[in-house]
Amino acid sequence: MQFERFLLNDVLIDTKKMSVKVAGLWTPIEHKQLALLRLLIDKAPEPVTRDEIIEQLWPNLVVSDNSVSQLIVQLRKVLGDTSKQPLFIKTVPKIGYQCIATYSHTPSLIDKAKTPNQHIPFNWMFGGIAFGFFLALLAFLDWGSNDQTRKVEYISRITSAPGAEVQLSFSPGGRYLAYSQIGSGRSQFDLAVYDLQTQTTHTVKSTGYSEQLPAWSADGNWLLYYRFGPFSCEVRALPVNNAIELWRLNKEQHLMECDGAHEPEKIIWHSSDSLLVNRTISGEKALVRYDAHIDENAQFTLHESQILRGVQHYDVLGDSLLYSSPSDEVFKAYASLDGTVGELPDLDKISQPYFGLKQGEIVSIGGDLQLHKGAQKAVSIYKPYGKITELAIERTSGYLAHTEGTAEVNLYLFNRNKTEFQAVSSNARVDTLASISSDGMQLAYVSSAPRVDPQIDHVEIWIKHRLKATPSLLTKMPKSDKPKLLLFSSDAEYLAILSESNTLYIVNVFAKTPVAVVKENNSLSNIYWADDGKSIYYRTMESKEFKYWRYDVGSAANYLLTDADNERLPLLKKNISFDGFTMALKQYLFKVLEGRVSLEQLSNSIDLYRPALHTNGVYYVVKQGHQLSLYNFNSFMQKNEFVADIGLHLYNMNVDLGLSSTLDGNQIILNRVENLEMDIVLQKFAKP
Repeated sequence: MQFERFLLNDVLIDTKKMSVKVAGLWTPIEHKQLALLRLLIDKAPEPVTRDEIIEQLWPNLVVSDNSVSQLIVQLRKVLGDTSKQPLFIKTVPKIGYQCIATYSHTPSLIDKAKTPNQHIPFNWMFGGIAFGFFLALLAFLDWGSNDQTRKVEYISRITSAPGAEVQLSFSPGGRYLAYSQIGSGRSQFDLAVYDLQTQTTHTVKSTGYSEQLPAWSADGNWLLYYRFGPFSCEVRALPVNNAIELWRLNKEQHLMECDGAHEPEKIIWHSSDSLLVNRTISGEKALVRYDAHIDENAQFTLHESQILRGVQHYDVLGDSLLYSSPSDEVFKAYASLDGTVGELPDLDKISQPYFGLKQGEIVSIGGDLQLHKGAQKAVSIYKPYGKITELAIERTSGYLAHTEGTAEVNLYLFNRNKTEFQAVSSNARVDTLASISSDGMQLAYVSSAPRVDPQIDHVEIWIKHRLKATPSLLTKMPKSDKPKLLLFSSDAEYLAILSESNTLYIVNVFAKTPVAVVKENNSLSNIYWADDGKSIYYRTMESKEFKYWRYDVGSAANYLLTDADNERLPLLKKNISFDGFTMALKQYLFKVLEGRVSLEQLSNSIDLYRPALHTNGVYYVVKQGHQLSLYNFNSFMQKNEFVADIGLHLYNMNVDLGLSSTLDGNQIILNRVENLEMDIVLQKFAKP
């Protein structure tokens, strides 16, 4: 049954507006009444027992038969029906109730617009053929113009072992490709090098620590890398100026300490005496330039010479720096590393760009590899089977290597009383942004395709009841405007959805039809449900002044408020839609933990994994090396409690990870990244 807008006898029912039209007049219908009506229609012509009504409408609650009788009376009143001469709902003695009304669809606009087929005149047909020929000619010319664009030639897949091979770095000249590898079921990375000349792989570091992010010196005589221990992080340099078979025996040098709490990025040794290192300074990512000197005894001396704050992903070509800012995610180019800004057009929406073979060329990672050249339209140069997460370009030889593979992001239910994990979603999809109702009976989450598919232009929101074996599809949303927050009402009968365009939707979990409350308002913030679940509050900015609103789900109307209650809410009632919420949560945890976890480690862990507040405290995840550990700060006992290890975070998959908890904190929904499989694909730029 299409349960959106339909006729029941001569009564029009609109589930989107939660209203019915009887004798030309619209009247509201309550969600429980609508749920009962849906149940009766679905079972028609069979009667529905009172026990079945209680089970479906009041799951896990003890209610009397009188509650069913009262709901039937209310529904009959809305429909204009009576028990003595029923036209809609008939009482079946000793059994229950039966829908006896006639159900029919209302004609849609498409149905109303249908017209009979007509013969097409010959002159119109001839004109259409000519127009089609013209379009084909344009397409041919466009194809011909793109034919001169630089292309890549596929060489081979150079790794195929279970696990992941990531963090690629070409040696100068392109003979060697260094990378980090982790086998299936292992928790630490080894350092490996692929020799393109002999087509052989050599493991150069396998120590029990985690060796990652290799980088070459400008002359190719040194290989730098990060070494991560359980409570340590350092940058080391390995001499590699002898035979590759002997590299693993060479003695490395300690260069500097680093912070293992945040995700580092590659070191770029872009000239003989200067290298760039990504650091976290006072909680902010920064690119630090070091002057390097190597004496006759091969001993390093480093001097910090320059800091460029707010730098995340970056790439260097000559003296030009391409980087993104964590705050605005806009890519910029520096004409020189001293800070002189140059222009790179149309890069605002590019994900992870890299310089190409020369100035003016940009290669970016999205659903595929794309080449951007000046003002020309971006051209796809390679379409992967799975997801591309990074690439490396050796500009002298023209080699290009990239990672390609898949990972599973699954949802698990963790019960504090049973101390066990239970899978709650399919590993065929990427399921994130989970929200569990305060009583633990309902779970909603966002599900998307794990691989890039141009035919799938939407993400799905699924909902699961605890007593049902399988979830059901609640609604769909376009990929271009994905959800960023799901929020159940206190009675779990409505779900609020905040999208990336700052559009607020309300979905009745029975009717499953989204209603837009606020559309594309950049000032929309401070969203929370009323305690009774019948209204939702939010804030906007109008004429440079804050306005406070209440949306009533029964009347589907917005009301302007005079009192700003949502400015005085406790942290428990707030969420990521509130200004400064994440920072307030970080500061609260850092204060109550009394420095047991460093501020930077705590800050980066919270940025990686969204915490969950409950009446007894807050659940949060701490990343120590690769290990992810779940903790609970008990606010009543003022005690920090270790809950469980929840897996490893080996590589950034650009997926929202987070926790959601019931109000009492006994049930936790969490994401886990599992079965990461990444291989390296080697290609080469063809000569134009």
